[in-house]
Amino acid sequence: MVKNNTGVGVLGAGRYVPNKVITNQMLEKWTGVSAAKIVERIGVETRYIVEDHETASSMSASAAKQAMEMAGIQPSQIGLIIVCSFTGDYVFPAMACKVQELIKATNAAAFDLMANCTGFQVGVCVASDRMKCDQSIKYALVIGTALQSRYINWSDPDSALYFGDGAGAVILGPVPSGYGVLASEISSNGKVFEAVRMRGGGSSFPIRPENVNDGLQYYELNGLEVWKQVVQYQPLAIERSLAKIYKKTTDVDFFIFHQANLRLIEYLMGKMKQPMSKTFTNVENIGNTADASMAIALCDAMQAGCIKRDQLVVISGVGAGFIFGSTVILWH
Repeated sequence: MVKNNTGVGVLGAGRYVPNKVITNQMLEKWTGVSAAKIVERIGVETRYIVEDHETASSMSASAAKQAMEMAGIQPSQIGLIIVCSFTGDYVFPAMACKVQELIKATNAAAFDLMANCTGFQVGVCVASDRMKCDQSIKYALVIGTALQSRYINWSDPDSALYFGDGAGAVILGPVPSGYGVLASEISSNGKVFEAVRMRGGGSSFPIRPENVNDGLQYYELNGLEVWKQVVQYQPLAIERSLAKIYKKTTDVDFFIFHQANLRLIEYLMGKMKQPMSKTFTNVENIGNTADASMAIALCDAMQAGCIKRDQLVVISGVGAGFIFGSTVILWH
């Protein structure tokens, strides 16, 4: 069990990104926005989407197996599975239960969590809190998954330029006292609830024969409003999480952000007066993978040796709704 004198930290990470590429040249033909303009505006050059036979749960299971391998644990040791996604296999039941079966984690409780693009950060927060409250949970699996390509109108430049598919996962487990998750902050602004949405299939907009051609099944995105929300509230969420452990932004060694837009990350780091060398980006290569993006970025940064023991690491994202989150980890 996780004893009171131990912390909860990241023991392993994994990721899955599909193979089918969508290039800027393809999007130029579909949307009319030039390939050069796409890079200039958002910094994304390629993004990857699933093949017809792939599912959100299969991507989740692949990432989970990598994370377990890195952590050196067996599926039977996992006590909790949280899948963070808004693109599950079905409207219900919870995709986490399907993942539990796919990886044979028979001893794990499993449920889904929806906080959109900051879902993974919120999932880590919830899992670490559960582990600290319930000492019978020694290891938890947190997965962020986005299968977005089936909800994108690829002729719509407001959404088609940004998004890709993928999944990322971490294993949380015991680390020495003083290490691991130290603080988290989650806040919301429901005034801009309508700025990023997909209405079709919700109980207010069930898909029926009479509306099947209305486009309700596609993402709707107000990019300018997203930018405003991020630059106004994400630094505040980070500051509040750090203040809980009497730290400031200047004390942070490394940042892992939701990979929404390279230019947005550059602006955010500049606003906080932090060099880009203190963060990791892969949005250039795989696009915005929503719930999966922070998990994939964390996995890639770990594999690249960017994060080291005793570093103070902040994981922070912004999700539709809007939801702002930040988790502070002393790395072990």
